[in-house]
Amino acid sequence: MSETHEPGAAVFDPNAVVSLTGDAGDAAFASVFVDKFRALLPHRVRRIATTLGEGDVDEALDAVLSLRVSACLIGAGELCLLGRTLEAHLRRLDLPRARIAAVSLGSAADRADAALGDFLAA
Repeated sequence: MSETHEPGAAVFDPNAVVSLTGDAGDAAFASVFVDKFRALLPHRVRRIATTLGEGDVDEALDAVLSLRVSACLIGAGELCLLGRTLEAHLRRLDLPRARIAAVSLGSAADRADAALGDFLAA
């Protein structure tokens, strides 16, 4: 799926998952990895929302880094870019802008989850 919602970022790039499997193309590993990402995604999004709401910059940054790194690795480009944006705001201690950026996190996560589900079903 190459549908784009965040400027310059595809919702999901399947080549990222394929590259994780190495030359052997281990489909079982890819499936487990994608399933684990999808299972953890709602918790990661909730944790970001909660820590931003509490004004806990350190915990919010930890939560954002968890989401950003895993999203970038799996090819969830929109979430990766959003994670980078949130990280930049938090590193500048700009909670108001981080909170504004986080508004689109739920819908971006839903799109990534749907795209990853489609990838697994293919």
